[in-house]
Amino acid sequence: MSSMNCASCGAPVEIVNRFSKVLVCGYCGTHLKVSDGGVEIAGKYPKLADFPSIFQVGSRGTILGKPFTALGRMRYKYQGGHFDEWFVEYDGDKAWFTEDDGTYTLYTDLFEAVEIPDISTVKAGQNMLVGDKKVMIKEKGKAVVEGGEGELFFYVEPGSEVIYLDAVSEGKKVSIEYTEDEVEMFTGRPLLKRDIVVEG
Repeated sequence: MSSMNCASCGAPVEIVNRFSKVLVCGYCGTHLKVSDGGVEIAGKYPKLADFPSIFQVGSRGTILGKPFTALGRMRYKYQGGHFDEWFVEYDGDKAWFTEDDGTYTLYTDLFEAVEIPDISTVKAGQNMLVGDKKVMIKEKGKAVVEGGEGELFFYVEPGSEVIYLDAVSEGKKVSIEYTEDEVEMFTGRPLLKRDIVVEG
Protein backbone atom coordinates (compact mmCIF):
# COMPACT_ATOMS: atom_id res chain seq x y z
CA MET A 1 0.00 0.00 0.00
CA SER A 2 1.32 3.47 -0.89
CA SER A 3 0.02 6.84 0.25
CA MET A 4 0.22 10.09 -1.68
CA ASN A 5 -1.83 13.16 -2.47
CA CYS A 6 -4.29 13.82 -5.28
CA ALA A 7 -2.59 15.87 -8.01
CA SER A 8 -5.79 17.92 -8.39
CA CYS A 9 -7.21 18.67 -4.93
CA GLY A 10 -4.32 17.59 -2.66
CA ALA A 11 -6.45 15.14 -0.66
CA PRO A 12 -4.70 12.02 0.67
CA VAL A 13 -5.15 8.96 -1.56
CA GLU A 14 -3.96 5.37 -1.12
CA ILE A 15 -3.15 2.72 -3.67
CA VAL A 16 -3.88 -0.72 -2.22
CA ASN A 17 -3.17 -3.07 -5.13
CA ARG A 18 0.12 -3.42 -7.00
CA PHE A 19 -1.75 -4.03 -10.28
CA SER A 20 -3.68 -0.73 -10.15
CA LYS A 21 -2.98 1.65 -13.02
CA VAL A 22 -5.63 4.30 -12.32
CA LEU A 23 -7.02 5.74 -9.09
CA VAL A 24 -10.18 7.85 -8.88
CA CYS A 25 -9.94 10.42 -6.09
CA GLY A 26 -12.81 9.86 -3.67
CA TYR A 27 -12.85 13.56 -2.79
CA CYS A 28 -12.91 15.37 -6.14
CA GLY A 29 -13.51 12.60 -8.70
CA THR A 30 -10.28 13.23 -10.62
CA HIS A 31 -8.95 10.20 -12.50
CA LEU A 32 -5.25 9.77 -11.69
CA LYS A 33 -2.82 7.62 -13.69
CA VAL A 34 -0.46 5.69 -11.42
CA SER A 35 3.25 5.48 -12.18
CA ASP A 36 6.44 4.75 -10.24
CA GLY A 37 6.86 8.49 -9.70
CA GLY A 38 3.39 9.05 -8.23
CA VAL A 39 0.10 10.06 -9.85
CA GLU A 40 -0.76 12.42 -12.70
CA ILE A 41 -4.12 13.78 -13.79
CA ALA A 42 -5.86 11.84 -16.55
CA GLY A 43 -9.13 13.81 -16.37
CA LYS A 44 -11.85 15.01 -14.04
CA TYR A 45 -15.36 13.62 -14.36
CA PRO A 46 -18.58 13.60 -12.32
CA LYS A 47 -18.87 10.89 -9.68
CA LEU A 48 -20.92 7.83 -10.53
CA ALA A 49 -24.59 7.83 -9.64
CA ASP A 50 -25.25 5.63 -6.63
CA PHE A 51 -27.12 2.66 -8.15
CA PRO A 52 -27.71 -0.40 -5.96
CA SER A 53 -24.86 -2.91 -6.14
CA ILE A 54 -23.74 -6.07 -4.40
CA PHE A 55 -20.37 -4.35 -3.71
CA GLN A 56 -18.94 -1.00 -2.81
CA VAL A 57 -15.30 0.03 -3.04
CA GLY A 58 -13.49 -1.76 -0.22
CA SER A 59 -16.02 -4.60 0.14
CA ARG A 60 -14.45 -7.87 1.32
CA GLY A 61 -15.63 -11.43 1.54
CA THR A 62 -15.39 -14.64 -0.44
CA ILE A 63 -16.27 -15.73 -3.97
CA LEU A 64 -16.46 -19.51 -4.40
CA GLY A 65 -14.84 -19.79 -0.96
CA LYS A 66 -11.76 -17.68 -1.84
CA PRO A 67 -11.09 -14.20 -0.42
CA PHE A 68 -11.71 -11.05 -2.45
CA THR A 69 -11.51 -7.27 -2.03
CA ALA A 70 -13.44 -4.95 -4.36
CA LEU A 71 -10.92 -2.28 -5.41
CA GLY A 72 -12.84 -0.23 -7.96
CA ARG A 73 -15.33 -0.27 -10.81
CA MET A 74 -16.02 1.00 -14.30
CA ARG A 75 -19.63 1.60 -15.28
CA TYR A 76 -20.91 1.09 -18.81
CA LYS A 77 -24.22 2.27 -20.26
CA TYR A 78 -25.84 0.28 -23.04
CA GLN A 79 -29.24 -0.03 -24.70
CA GLY A 80 -30.58 -2.36 -22.00
CA GLY A 81 -29.42 -0.23 -19.06
CA HIS A 82 -25.99 -0.33 -17.44
CA PHE A 83 -23.48 -2.83 -16.13
CA ASP A 84 -20.59 -2.55 -13.69
CA GLU A 85 -17.19 -4.13 -14.14
CA TRP A 86 -15.40 -4.43 -10.80
CA PHE A 87 -11.63 -4.75 -10.47
CA VAL A 88 -11.06 -7.13 -7.55
CA GLU A 89 -8.15 -8.69 -5.77
CA TYR A 90 -9.11 -12.36 -5.74
CA ASP A 91 -7.16 -14.91 -3.74
CA GLY A 92 -4.04 -12.74 -4.02
CA ASP A 93 -4.32 -12.08 -7.76
CA LYS A 94 -6.22 -9.71 -10.07
CA ALA A 95 -9.69 -10.52 -11.40
CA TRP A 96 -12.81 -8.83 -12.77
CA PHE A 97 -16.38 -9.20 -11.59
CA THR A 98 -19.26 -8.05 -13.77
CA GLU A 99 -22.66 -7.22 -12.41
CA ASP A 100 -25.45 -6.86 -14.97
CA ASP A 101 -29.09 -6.71 -13.94
CA GLY A 102 -28.76 -9.37 -11.23
CA THR A 103 -26.38 -11.64 -13.12
CA TYR A 104 -22.75 -12.05 -12.01
CA THR A 105 -19.60 -13.29 -13.72
CA LEU A 106 -16.07 -13.71 -12.37
CA TYR A 107 -13.27 -13.32 -14.92
CA THR A 108 -9.87 -14.48 -13.71
CA ASP A 109 -7.89 -14.47 -16.97
CA LEU A 110 -7.10 -11.42 -19.10
CA PHE A 111 -5.56 -11.54 -22.56
CA GLU A 112 -4.46 -8.03 -23.59
CA ALA A 113 -4.09 -6.75 -27.16
CA VAL A 114 -5.57 -9.86 -28.76
CA GLU A 115 -6.28 -9.80 -32.50
CA ILE A 116 -9.76 -10.38 -33.85
CA PRO A 117 -11.23 -10.21 -37.37
CA ASP A 118 -12.71 -6.90 -38.58
CA ILE A 119 -15.15 -6.06 -35.78
CA SER A 120 -17.73 -4.74 -38.26
CA THR A 121 -18.08 -8.22 -39.79
CA VAL A 122 -18.54 -10.08 -36.50
CA LYS A 123 -22.09 -11.31 -35.86
CA ALA A 124 -23.83 -13.17 -33.06
CA GLY A 125 -23.91 -16.92 -33.67
CA GLN A 126 -20.61 -17.17 -35.52
CA ASN A 127 -17.48 -19.04 -34.51
CA MET A 128 -14.09 -17.35 -34.83
CA LEU A 129 -10.52 -17.51 -33.63
CA VAL A 130 -9.38 -14.95 -31.07
CA GLY A 131 -5.68 -15.41 -30.57
CA ASP A 132 -5.40 -19.19 -30.34
CA LYS A 133 -8.91 -19.70 -28.90
CA LYS A 134 -11.97 -20.76 -30.85
CA VAL A 135 -14.93 -18.79 -29.52
CA MET A 136 -18.64 -18.75 -30.33
CA ILE A 137 -20.16 -15.27 -30.29
CA LYS A 138 -23.45 -15.09 -28.37
CA GLU A 139 -24.02 -11.32 -28.33
CA LYS A 140 -22.53 -8.19 -29.86
CA GLY A 141 -23.31 -4.73 -28.54
CA LYS A 142 -22.12 -1.19 -27.91
CA ALA A 143 -21.69 0.54 -24.57
CA VAL A 144 -20.45 3.94 -23.42
CA VAL A 145 -18.14 4.29 -20.42
CA GLU A 146 -19.92 6.41 -17.79
CA GLY A 147 -17.01 6.63 -15.36
CA GLY A 148 -15.19 4.88 -12.59
CA GLU A 149 -14.36 4.89 -8.90
CA GLY A 150 -11.66 3.44 -6.66
CA GLU A 151 -8.65 1.66 -8.17
CA LEU A 152 -8.72 0.41 -11.76
CA PHE A 153 -6.54 -1.96 -13.75
CA PHE A 154 -6.94 -0.05 -17.00
CA TYR A 155 -8.25 3.34 -18.03
CA VAL A 156 -10.94 4.13 -20.57
CA GLU A 157 -11.95 7.77 -20.73
CA PRO A 158 -15.58 8.39 -19.75
CA GLY A 159 -17.67 9.00 -22.86
CA SER A 160 -15.66 6.47 -24.89
CA GLU A 161 -17.58 3.89 -26.88
CA VAL A 162 -16.79 0.22 -26.35
CA ILE A 163 -17.90 -2.60 -28.62
CA TYR A 164 -18.36 -5.75 -26.56
CA LEU A 165 -18.75 -9.39 -27.52
CA ASP A 166 -20.14 -12.01 -25.15
CA ALA A 167 -18.99 -15.47 -26.13
CA VAL A 168 -18.16 -18.98 -24.92
CA SER A 169 -15.01 -21.03 -25.39
CA GLU A 170 -14.02 -24.43 -23.98
CA GLY A 171 -16.83 -24.28 -21.44
CA LYS A 172 -15.82 -20.82 -20.18
CA LYS A 173 -17.58 -17.50 -20.49
CA VAL A 174 -15.68 -15.00 -22.66
CA SER A 175 -15.96 -11.21 -22.76
CA ILE A 176 -14.18 -9.25 -25.49
CA GLU A 177 -13.97 -5.45 -25.26
CA TYR A 178 -12.91 -3.44 -28.28
CA THR A 179 -11.92 0.25 -28.10
CA GLU A 180 -10.01 2.52 -30.47
CA ASP A 181 -6.80 1.70 -28.61
CA GLU A 182 -6.91 -2.03 -27.97
CA VAL A 183 -8.80 -5.29 -27.74
CA GLU A 184 -8.96 -7.21 -24.46
CA MET A 185 -10.40 -10.65 -23.82
CA PHE A 186 -11.46 -11.96 -20.41
CA THR A 187 -12.37 -15.56 -19.63
CA GLY A 188 -14.23 -16.75 -16.56
CA ARG A 189 -17.41 -18.28 -15.22
CA PRO A 190 -20.93 -17.21 -14.28
CA LEU A 191 -21.81 -17.10 -10.58
CA LEU A 192 -24.90 -17.60 -8.49
CA LYS A 193 -25.59 -15.10 -5.74
CA ARG A 194 -24.92 -17.82 -3.16
CA ASP A 195 -21.34 -18.10 -4.51
CA ILE A 196 -20.66 -14.57 -3.23
CA VAL A 197 -20.38 -13.76 0.47
CA VAL A 198 -19.84 -10.10 1.40
CA GLU A 199 -18.67 -9.40 4.95
CA GLY A 200 -20.74 -7.02 7.07
